[in-house]
Amino acid sequence: MVIGKQYVNVDSAHKWDGTDKFGIVDMDFVLGVGGYDLDRIDSEVPSDGSHCENHTHEHGHECHQGHHHDHKHDSAVSSVSIVSGGTLDLDELDDWLERLVEEKGDDLYRMKGVLSVSDSEARYVFHGVHCTLDGCPGKPWGPDEKRVNKLVFIGRNLDEYALRKGFKGCLV
Repeated sequence: MVIGKQYVNVDSAHKWDGTDKFGIVDMDFVLGVGGYDLDRIDSEVPSDGSHCENHTHEHGHECHQGHHHDHKHDSAVSSVSIVSGGTLDLDELDDWLERLVEEKGDDLYRMKGVLSVSDSEARYVFHGVHCTLDGCPGKPWGPDEKRVNKLVFIGRNLDEYALRKGFKGCLV
């Protein structure tokens, strides 16, 4: 099925077995986007704060050997990861992210993070696509767990210095 193959190429993180027929799709499949799946988000942000220029594939950049892709690499598209200790002021964070979306929304393809915010025993999880942004409390931090903020931004012409400076401005 052509559409199924296109879907797998677009979003390999979600499983599709090709058995759905005539627009009948299990709602768990549709709603199970995992936007707030903390384990998945944690695994996608390197703990050393590194970032990859352009993008990677599930099987790495060496994938270009032996088969073709239906997409082009754009050197202006990159990702910036921030991994940092500290506690964030939620109001400052909201203001910064809203300004960021307002000013750079067209170039921000995706952003997400798991954060430690003041006056909360729970993680704060946020997710944004272009000009949309949403956040909510996640699961509680463990009693002996180190609170580490992890954010990732994917987009065009990202200013890593400005992103890191904006993040630091939200620290308590």
